[in-house]
Amino acid sequence: MARRRFQSLEVILVILINVAVFVYEQSLTPLARARFAIRYGAVPSIMCDAWELVREHGLQPELLRWGLPLVTANYLHADIGHIGGNMLFFWVFANVVSRAVGRTLLLVIYLVAGMVAVLVYVHTNPTSDGPMVGASGAIAGLEGAYFVFVFRWEVPHATVWPLAGPVPAATLAFLAVINFVLDTGAFVGHSGGHVAYGAHVGGFLGGALVAMVIATAWTPKWREA
Repeated sequence: MARRRFQSLEVILVILINVAVFVYEQSLTPLARARFAIRYGAVPSIMCDAWELVREHGLQPELLRWGLPLVTANYLHADIGHIGGNMLFFWVFANVVSRAVGRTLLLVIYLVAGMVAVLVYVHTNPTSDGPMVGASGAIAGLEGAYFVFVFRWEVPHATVWPLAGPVPAATLAFLAVINFVLDTGAFVGHSGGHVAYGAHVGGFLGGALVAMVIATAWTPKWREA
């Protein structure tokens, strides 16, 4: 399959957005940064209260405000290690998924998986007052999608930095499943710390579900050749 010109443009743009938001966060005072995280991060208690208001009184103008973290929480990060690790995994899996299904579907999978990740985290931590931030749930969605595509199609070998040479697609998909199993074990075992394992599990399953729909209803041009 021929490589597209500027193949990683969409991947680079998403990374730049994450970096720009992180730089802005770091420019704030500690108090303003905390308020920013609460406003745009996913705070389960706030989002659950908003949902109860919707159930009692129907759609309200402020619903959009409280629902915004379904998207924005995936672009906030706690520190340099957090964003650095997430963007490395995003670079690898976004590139291989983009090569398999194209830029538009990559972004659709990433967006939907991120929203599912937030929903699962909020649902499983309804009383938490701490904001969940980070792209790891959406990235887990790319891992889930890649696993499905490899299972359904003969996906080309992965040739993206920093992987050493062409890596068989099945090998990379296997590593994605191992991550999912470990995250699921930590989630079921209620492991402590600041890692949102529920978001990882939800994101992986959300990405896998979207990929199942894509793989069933659509055939990429490179498979028709």
